[in-house]
Amino acid sequence: MSNYGEEILDRLPENSNLKISNNPARKVIDYTLGEWLDNFVDEDIFEELFLNESKGRYIDCHGREYGVYRKLNESDDDYKRRIIYQIMGHLTVDYLINIYGVDLYVNIPNYNPNSNVLTSDNYYIHGENGFMASADEITKSILNKKFVLGSGIRWL
Repeated sequence: MSNYGEEILDRLPENSNLKISNNPARKVIDYTLGEWLDNFVDEDIFEELFLNESKGRYIDCHGREYGVYRKLNESDDDYKRRIIYQIMGHLTVDYLINIYGVDLYVNIPNYNPNSNVLTSDNYYIHGENGFMASADEITKSILNKKFVLGSGIRWL
């Protein structure tokens, strides 16, 4: 078995059929990709091929593959987490708050931020009015391009 082929297959979940030694697909991975990596890839770069293991500029390469670009001064760990969430593609309250740093509030029809009308940041009670949200222009642009938000979010 090739060295890199074995390393790739070892990263798979324990219940994967590719863990079975006589699986024909396992042999294909080993004899093609594994052999190619053994012969042409520098040991120092192998770990960078995997998003969870990559660092620095290699994470940027993974991000570009998915159309996710690093924010200014974003740490490697935060950027990896954001890439993974982007790949998942599910728009959730947690996603908006923790990955994009959007402030969500209960939407109050005809809300005027200059008035003394109170709103709540308890996103569990949004009801049929949806959310009001606050974020910088770059974040709003990213989210509006990635998701069809419709009337679910009213940007402040």
